[in-house]
Amino acid sequence: MVPAASYIAAGGAGREIPVRRADVPRPMDSPCIKVCVIDATTGLCAGCGRTLAEIAGWAAMTDVERRRIMRELPARQAQPRPAAGR
Repeated sequence: MVPAASYIAAGGAGREIPVRRADVPRPMDSPCIKVCVIDATTGLCAGCGRTLAEIAGWAAMTDVERRRIMRELPARQAQPRPAAGR
């Protein structure tokens, strides 16, 4: 396993600071809150607000695509949902 950080000397014996390595991937952001229920009317997950296609393709998306969706989620979740049984 490759360490997530390397250490460099910072002006003095025994004084080292961690430096993030560019070749080590950082964890992927996800809006998932482990409440995975797809609303049949809206097609959105009740927990995170994503569609099934977005959830399924999340790992293959670019950071730009994921950030765009993350920005859209608050507006999606703020939309009123139809009452159950209607």
